[in-house]
Amino acid sequence: MVAFKMAELYPELVEALVISGSILAMTDSISTATLEGLGFSSSSELLLPTSVKGCKALLRVAAHKKLWFPDRLHKDFIEVMFNNRKERAELLEGLVVSTKDTSIPNFRQRIHLLWGENDQIFNLELAQNMKELLGDKATFQGIKKAGHLVHLERPCVYNRCLNQFLASLHADEARK
Repeated sequence: MVAFKMAELYPELVEALVISGSILAMTDSISTATLEGLGFSSSSELLLPTSVKGCKALLRVAAHKKLWFPDRLHKDFIEVMFNNRKERAELLEGLVVSTKDTSIPNFRQRIHLLWGENDQIFNLELAQNMKELLGDKATFQGIKKAGHLVHLERPCVYNRCLNQFLASLHADEARK
């Protein structure tokens, strides 16, 4: 969401965007549908686990492949990654905006949506709908056998797709 905002506010500084696992805005309708579909009551419950069980649930939702780590590693992960829990929870709740108040900016930049085809958090349908909303300057590419953490699960495929998009930007610039 930050990249979209930067592109909207500073179009002279942002030539193009590659977006993975993010949306234009976390609307209340998207938030509710996503959390209900995943079986969580709040973003904080999903994204700020307080137990090994919660951490395993987060990884199960975020990754396509089942990831196994020893419980000790989960505990360390929780300690390191989830300090300032109250402030983080407030930030998460502050991200949610009313669906009525959301408008799609007219981006002049090329936008490439690079998505894990098995993303459970922001599913493929949501990504494809976003591509339609963004218009002709947006392209979509799905990566098989990858979830929300597509860049970590399939880094070689992800980087190949990223390089193809960057090369197409360079080719477009050379034609001008």
